[in-house]
Parts: sequence; structure tokens; C-alpha cells
Amino acid sequence: MEDASLTREIGRVNQHTRSMISEYVAWGGKIRHGEVHYALYDEMLEFVNLRTETADSCLTLIGNRKIADSLGLSRSLLEHYLLFMLMCRGRKYFRLQDLSNLTKGQFNVRLRKEQEELEAKRAAGTSQRIAVRKYPRAPARHLMHIFEGLKDKEDPDFVIPIHYFQFQQFRPEVMRLNDEDYFQYYPRPEETKKALEEHQRGATFSYRHYLAYDALLQSLELNDLVDSAAIARIEAHYTFLGKFLHPTHGAARELRERSNIHYGGTGVGIGQDYSQLSVLLASLYVCYSLAGLFGEAVALLEGAPSKYVADAGTSDLRALIDSVPRSFPYFWFLFNDPPLFDCFNYCVHHASEQNLAEWGHYSNVPKARVPFDQNIYTHLERSLGTCSNSRWGMYYSPIG
Repeated sequence: MEDASLTREIGRVNQHTRSMISEYVAWGGKIRHGEVHYALYDEMLEFVNLRTETADSCLTLIGNRKIADSLGLSRSLLEHYLLFMLMCRGRKYFRLQDLSNLTKGQFNVRLRKEQEELEAKRAAGTSQRIAVRKYPRAPARHLMHIFEGLKDKEDPDFVIPIHYFQFQQFRPEVMRLNDEDYFQYYPRPEETKKALEEHQRGATFSYRHYLAYDALLQSLELNDLVDSAAIARIEAHYTFLGKFLHPTHGAARELRERSNIHYGGTGVGIGQDYSQLSVLLASLYVCYSLAGLFGEAVALLEGAPSKYVADAGTSDLRALIDSVPRSFPYFWFLFNDPPLFDCFNYCVHHASEQNLAEWGHYSNVPKARVPFDQNIYTHLERSLGTCSNSRWGMYYSPIG
């Protein structure tokens, strides 16, 4: 038997997503370009256009109750969202220097020397680097030389993030496929083979250190676009959604009604329907991911020099984007505040009488204190219920 409140909420979330898509499509006609046409903005919006197509596919899958497939596509949306943040706002980038031949002690000495030399060069105005640090992720004992993104010669204050170019230039077939394993019209000269091998090494390096998931997190942190708490949330959502993209036993089954019953036989999927809760969760992922992508695009054009964009025309679209965390505050995505349920749950299990006297109500708990719950699906279920505590009072369902 369907829960009417869940049915209404699913419709409300998906209608908001469709409204954002409709307004995004209409937005193009509201943009007034400046006297100079800059193709970068066209290419950035095309990136978002293609992600919007993915989101629209997710809505179709949700409507047809193909929930696991929608969640798998949402992993792609999330990864593209992280990359697009860097393409829009990633002013800093890094290059790695392999010093794995040094001992730990020798590496630390080299690091201090490099930092001292850089400080002197920056004081003299003779260095393009802005910092040297130890690379915090594998591989070990690599120096991370940090630079600012590429600058426009005519407008030095206008910085183009390096990820814009890395994304455009990366070809997975160059990185993964060896020409000698496939059909060729004629044998390659040795010089050509060596050049292709070098090209493959370059593509592998670019992917591992700029476009791979771990590299995206490193660059987001480097550019102060995320903190450690946001990274923890990204990791949890990325891992959860990845279960529906990569082979994971039981992932799709756990989203079904009566998931512990096994009927056997053959069919499309299994006998049990997806739960309404899973439909709502899939809908929320599409809504929040698309709002994030649209938000980056809106901010990009709002911040464009007037010679490129005279009027961004973003007011209607921005209103819909900004209303997402207010309309659906019970879903904790990447950058919105902790939902009331998480505040309540934290206070019930970890806050003291002194905290109660200080805060007065669980809604007043300092946001930084509230940890994220990695159990995405069961946490959503709990947050939609109503519960009480003798010390902290009542928590009411946000959709009841």
C-alpha cells in the first residue's frame, strides 16, 4: 500500500527538477552577450546541457521505476558536478615532481629547501609558482608545485582553470588502448611508436592527477572549494551511488519492498517493486545534483567580464536553484546545512545537560558539531519519521 505523503513528496521533488530544467532551457534566451564573443562560455554551457540530458534520463528511469539504474547515472552526475566546480572555480592547479628515490629524511630536507628557494623567488617576483607542498595522497614522496590557472594575456585578472583544458584534451582510448593490439593499415615506424607511448604516458598522468576521482578531491581541497567535512560527505554519496554503477552484491535488492524474500525464476529485475523511499532518494539525487551544476553555470556567467556577458539574466533560474535546500532540507547532500533530524539525533546521543541549557533546542546545535551519517538509505527513512526524546523534545516528519 502506497504512503500518500511519500507519493506527494516524490511528485514535489520531481516537479521542482523539471521546473529547473525548463527554466535552464529558457535561460539561454535571457543572456545578453557583450561586444566580444568568448567560446569558453558556449563550451561550458554545452557541458551542462549534456548533464541535463543525463538528469532527464534519470527522471525517465524514475518514472518507469528503474531506480537502481537512475542511481547509477546519478553517480555520473555527481562526478561531473565535482569536475565542473573545478572547471568554473579551480584557479589553482599543481604539477608533481617524483622524488621517490629519496629517503623520508632526504625528502623532507628537499621540501624545506624548495620552499625556502620559492619564498626568495616570489619576493623577487621571479616565480610563477605560488607554493610547494608534499603531495598528501599516493604516490608517496612527491612534491606538489602549485600554480595559478592560465591567464588571459589581454586581461590578466581573468584566470581560466586548468581543468577546462584537461577535460577537453583527455582521450580515454589514448590512455588505455595500445595501437599494436588493434587493426592498422601499415606498420608504425619506431619513432612513431615511441611518440605514441609518450602520449599514452602523458594521458595516464593527466587522468590520474587531474581527472580521476581522488585527483578531483585533491584539487577541490587545494582550491578551498571543500573542507574535510565536505569531502567525507562526497565520499559517502560517491560510494553509495557507485554500488549501482559497479558490480555490488545485493545493492539493487536492498531498495525493494520485502527485500529478504527470494522468489527465484527469471524476469526483468526481481518480483518485488522498488520502495517509495528509494524512488524519493533517486529523485532527490537528481534534484540536488542538477541544482549544483546549474548553480555553477549561473555563477560563472554572473561573474563574467561585461565585455563577454552584458547581462547574465539568471534571476529566475537562480531562484529555483536556491530554493532546493529550503524546499527539501531533510536531504543532506554536499554543501547544504545539517538537516534537523541530524541535529536531533546528535543531541539525543551526544549532547549534555549543559549543552541543552546553552542551546535551548536541538535546532541550535553548532553545525560543525553534527556528523554526517554514511548510511544514506536507512538514514533517509529515519529522517522522514517522527520521534521524541524526554530531554530534547519532539522531532516531526518533514513530509507528514
